[in-house]
Amino acid sequence: MKSFRIFILLALLFSVNQGISHAKCSTMCCKEDSSIVISPIPGNNPDPPIPRTPMFVPISASYDTMLTSVSLYFTHDLGEIEIEVLNSTTGGYNSGIVDSQYLSAIIPITMGPGHYTITFTLPSGQQYQGEFDV
Repeated sequence: MKSFRIFILLALLFSVNQGISHAKCSTMCCKEDSSIVISPIPGNNPDPPIPRTPMFVPISASYDTMLTSVSLYFTHDLGEIEIEVLNSTTGGYNSGIVDSQYLSAIIPITMGPGHYTITFTLPSGQQYQGEFDV
C-alpha cells in the first residue's frame, strides 16, 4: 500500500511537469484528455437523495493519454478511497487505496487498450463509478 501511494505521488509530480510541456504542444500533435463521467452507483449509497434531486459527486476524473493514467480530483478530503479498475475487454483488474487529503491523485493504467470501469468506494460506503476507453 505504501509503495502504491509513493508511486501515485511521483506520478503526480511527473504529471505537473508534463502538463507544462503538454500546454506547449499544438492541437495537431496531441490528443486531448477525455473527461470521465463519475456517477453514484444506485442502491449502494447509504443516504439516497430525494427523488429528482441531482446528487453531488465529490470526485472528478479524466484519462490522460500522454501518461496513460487517470487523473483524479476531489472536492475535499474524503479519507482513504478504495479504487478498483477493470478492463472489461481483457479481463484485467487492479485495485488500491488513495488518500484524498492532497485533493488529487493519479492512477496509472497498465492493462492495455480496452473499455475500462473505475469504481470508487468511500469510507462511508458510498460508491461511484465511471467508464472510459483506452
